[in-house]
Amino acid sequence: MATTKQIVGARTALTVTGLATLASGTYVTSATYPANANDPLDVIVEVEVATTNTPTGNKRVSVFVKESLDGTNFRSGPESGTTTTDETNLRHLGNIPMNSVTTTQRGTFSIAERLGYCPHSFKIVLKNDLGVALTSGAAYTSEISSTVA
Repeated sequence: MATTKQIVGARTALTVTGLATLASGTYVTSATYPANANDPLDVIVEVEVATTNTPTGNKRVSVFVKESLDGTNFRSGPESGTTTTDETNLRHLGNIPMNSVTTTQRGTFSIAERLGYCPHSFKIVLKNDLGVALTSGAAYTSEISSTVA
């Protein structure tokens, strides 16, 4: 009898220019991730962040997704700057709590779990809601697929 086996792909860097020094109250957006290249069932996004300053305020980094069905036209919502007016248009993946100084915090988020499907392409939007600037940060992806064994 054949069984389905989950395959977790390699952890691959996702470019997010400016994340490592992101000011408080500011958004930054990743490069477009082309999920249509391998047609995975899901893509897991991992974000790691740290600060050498004492977090205040909401003490978190918020993670959002902007999906696209064609790789060109994405969900509306902020991608940079500090204007929060259209933040409600973004799909919230989750938060990374930041309650301490110099400790790297990580969060992993499922694109398919939040959207109900894996889109053609997507971007990750991050908002620094720490009250202080980040001093390091990076993002990664790993595709989830399956095979019949």
